[in-house]
Amino acid sequence: MTDKSIQELALSVERPVEKLLEQVREAGLPQRKADDIITTEQQDTLINHLKKVHGQESGNTGKIALKRKTTSTAKVTSTSGKAKSINVEVRKKQVFAKPNPELLAAEAKARVEADAKVRAEQKVRNEAEQTARNTAEQKANATLEAMRAAHTSDSSGQTPAKTAVVVKKRNSDKVIKAPVIRPTETPEQKKAREEQTAQLKATEEVVRRKAAEEAQQRTLEQMRQMASKYSNDDATATIRVIDDSPLAAGLVGQAYEDSFNKEDREIKRGGATANPRAGKKGGRGGDAQSEQSFSKSHHKRGLKTSQANKHGFEKPVKKQIYDVEIGEKIIVADLAQKMAVKVREVIKTLMKMGELVTQNQAIDQDTAVLVVEELGHNPVLVSDTQAEDNLLVAAEEARGEQTTRPPVVTIMGHVDHGKTSLLDRIRRSKVAAGEAGGITQHIGAYHVETEKGIITFLDTPGHAAFTSMRSRGAKATDIVVLVVAADDGVMPQTAEAIDHARAAGTPIIVAINKMDKESADVDRVLNELTTKGIVPEEWGGDVPIAKVSAHSGAGIDGLLDLILIQAELMELKASAEGAAQGVVIEARVDKGRGAVTSILVQNGTLNIGDLVLAGSSYGRVRAMVDENGQRITSAGPSIPVEILGLPDAPMAGDEVLVVNDEKKAREVADARSDRERHKRLERASAMRLENIMASMGKKDIPYVNVVLKTDVRGTLEALHVALDELSTDEVKVRVIGSGVGAITESDVTLAESSEAVLLGFNVRADNSARQKSDQDGIDIRYYSVIYHLIDDVKAAMSGKLAPEHRETILGVAEVREVFHSSKFGAAAGCMVLEGVLHRNKPIRVLRDDVVVFQGELESLRRYKEVVEEVRAGMECGLAVKGYKDIKEKDKIEVYDVQLIKRSL
Repeated sequence: MTDKSIQELALSVERPVEKLLEQVREAGLPQRKADDIITTEQQDTLINHLKKVHGQESGNTGKIALKRKTTSTAKVTSTSGKAKSINVEVRKKQVFAKPNPELLAAEAKARVEADAKVRAEQKVRNEAEQTARNTAEQKANATLEAMRAAHTSDSSGQTPAKTAVVVKKRNSDKVIKAPVIRPTETPEQKKAREEQTAQLKATEEVVRRKAAEEAQQRTLEQMRQMASKYSNDDATATIRVIDDSPLAAGLVGQAYEDSFNKEDREIKRGGATANPRAGKKGGRGGDAQSEQSFSKSHHKRGLKTSQANKHGFEKPVKKQIYDVEIGEKIIVADLAQKMAVKVREVIKTLMKMGELVTQNQAIDQDTAVLVVEELGHNPVLVSDTQAEDNLLVAAEEARGEQTTRPPVVTIMGHVDHGKTSLLDRIRRSKVAAGEAGGITQHIGAYHVETEKGIITFLDTPGHAAFTSMRSRGAKATDIVVLVVAADDGVMPQTAEAIDHARAAGTPIIVAINKMDKESADVDRVLNELTTKGIVPEEWGGDVPIAKVSAHSGAGIDGLLDLILIQAELMELKASAEGAAQGVVIEARVDKGRGAVTSILVQNGTLNIGDLVLAGSSYGRVRAMVDENGQRITSAGPSIPVEILGLPDAPMAGDEVLVVNDEKKAREVADARSDRERHKRLERASAMRLENIMASMGKKDIPYVNVVLKTDVRGTLEALHVALDELSTDEVKVRVIGSGVGAITESDVTLAESSEAVLLGFNVRADNSARQKSDQDGIDIRYYSVIYHLIDDVKAAMSGKLAPEHRETILGVAEVREVFHSSKFGAAAGCMVLEGVLHRNKPIRVLRDDVVVFQGELESLRRYKEVVEEVRAGMECGLAVKGYKDIKEKDKIEVYDVQLIKRSL
């Protein structure tokens, strides 16, 4: 061994540095840091200390471990009643140690001394017992002689009758026969003898009672000792012995019985103190007969068999009180799991509070605190983003000195105002050529090195459907360049871009593009900007104005100068040291590469191999490329890159952070996933009872189901917003499935089962999906421009709309006279005032301009001929089908109903 640092030693022994430092500190060595040097002697000291801690000597331990494994099969019955076999494997391990001669000699010597001590004690005990027996025999002989002498001399002088008394000595076969004289008693002698016998019985009763009380006290004392044995410092167990309990009654009764038997034996043996159970094993007698009598005596005293085999005292269990962390919202099932209680207990407590919830519903923080306190636990209020905040704080503490960083500039404006063309002129590349129809469909990040300095540009779409994407661009940027066409002026998306820039607090630079056109009108553009609160500097405001032409390149240098001057005034700084931190610009899934994530680094340096946490996904950076597709190994502040290595495509706008601990990354990712799950559950439970009651009685609203697949995550979000905005009160759009990547067979199956429209934006279907769609007759629509997709969805929604019923008044006739006919009943003679009366069209009967009947004509005649129509200014006769109450001055109105197809 050689001298080395703690960190090098930890690597060589494959142990954590923290654990090795703790062992060094326990060994009494002075090293406290990973860079401290540990010498060879100190390493030996550490090894000896570790061997001593683990019970090993410095030399060979002399231990051998034997392992045994047995396998058997057991048959068990499942819950369904069927028997099944399971394999049971039992592993045993036994360690044998080589005996130490010195230790064996010491143990042998100790055993010899213990045996000698036991023999000496046994000898003393035997001598004491022999002395007691001799004393008892002498007392017995003396009593016998006294009785003999008392009966030999009789006061009456009569000769007593002689009777032989047989006395057998203890532990001897010798029999002593002595004559016993039974004199003839006088009444006085008999009375004296009876008094003496009664006094003796009273004395015996007192002795028995005293012995029973002593036995009871001993039993209670033993029970108190047992109770104190099971008590501990943390939870003091107070066990009281109740005299009338079955267990106490059994023990006390057994004490009485033992004391009575002991007194009887002593009297029978002439006062000798001998306990036949003292030498038996267990204290109650070792044979089966004594055990059986003991069980019967307990059964007679009312002690049940289950209680007789059960321990009389149980160690009390202290209730566990948990510190329950509660966020802003928490699922009922998760709250029950944190308190280690059943879900129904939590639901019962909530019902007492008037809250009817299920185990999958979320409750707010205040309600959860009341539930936790009601169940006896300690609520701990935490933020939902506590783990993330801790990571951010740790990353900020590790930052080094801040230096000037390049500005991040976002190009915003209305569609087709030349944003991408202007950026193309700046970076000398054909960005717009890669976009469908020259329209930017998702965010692009470009790192441009100009003569004026380094600038990072974010190109955002200008279409109204990409409002959310422009919002994310405004939040991730330092300066906004608002592009306005000189020949078009301020448009709706221009106003939206101004609102996003103001909401983010970002300074604005206006670039008036297309100055090379003859129809350019700068004054009109400036006037329209002023109405939106954008006052140019030349008019006394604070917004710089640059007049540029993306086609000819005029004014580009002036725009770059304005950007760098504004960045210098803002004093943009960041630290290139420490863990990288940034934001997700875009994410997509490429076949063969997996998730490709575009990241804008805002602090620190991102390196290959770093553990990146983005949204609810985390993984290590396997590859990193710049905007030109060139592989790079690191990226500093304000540099956009594309990385590979994340398992899933994160959401655009998610925060990116490099972490060192995979466990912490998993915790943060799980917390974010829980928040998303809570949001989904809230949306699923949004249909409350009141909403169901409100919707009763209304007709079903038709839906247009859509399965949507896009190339990048940002486009998917933007299309979600655009399709949701198409919904009306009469027809709605419902996106039942969406994702990033190619159209798969499962997407086709989903579209078939839900009768949905399958739309692909900048993606195509794979072979299995095409075969499935051909077999099932599912139409897959492909799009590369947002306008076409929205227009087709509108057409599909228009097909779901109910047609419009439009009425047209064809003619009006006035009743001049009413005739009664046997065939028609009431017939009216009329004059056509306007239009044409048709016999096969629906009519209305108006009386005082109020509709009194609606139906059709039964007959229309001119003179005696049946005609199909009668024009204005002509007289006619008519009969209304099903209506006989026609009167003079009534008006007959003939109309037609047309079904007009509606569209959005």
